[in-house]
Amino acid sequence: MRILIAEDEEYNQMVVQAMIELLYPDIEIEMVSNGAEALDRLKNGSYDLVLSDVDMPVMNGYDLLSEAKKIGIAIPMICVTAFAISGDKEKLLMHGFERYISKPIDMDDMKAVLDPYLLGEH
Repeated sequence: MRILIAEDEEYNQMVVQAMIELLYPDIEIEMVSNGAEALDRLKNGSYDLVLSDVDMPVMNGYDLLSEAKKIGIAIPMICVTAFAISGDKEKLLMHGFERYISKPIDMDDMKAVLDPYLLGEH
């Protein structure tokens, strides 16, 4: 399985990658720093899941999701965001994100969200 991660903060990239490698050692991870790069990779590659930050330069997570859908990319997208106040979850889901993971990321939360997608239970 392959995961594409769109995250602009280098520290967050390292944290998310390290957690995924610990939880799912056989998963291949590809990292990009904005939504435009992620969209290019999605057009030219094969992925099973996308984890995307919302607030990124060049193209944010909402626009990435919207543009991917416009061109028929139907890969599950999970939002990884610091926006976790009341109403944000609903907004993220209404935009089409499958699920979301709040920052700071808790490993148990990440596992609970990703298991259904990465262990074939989705």
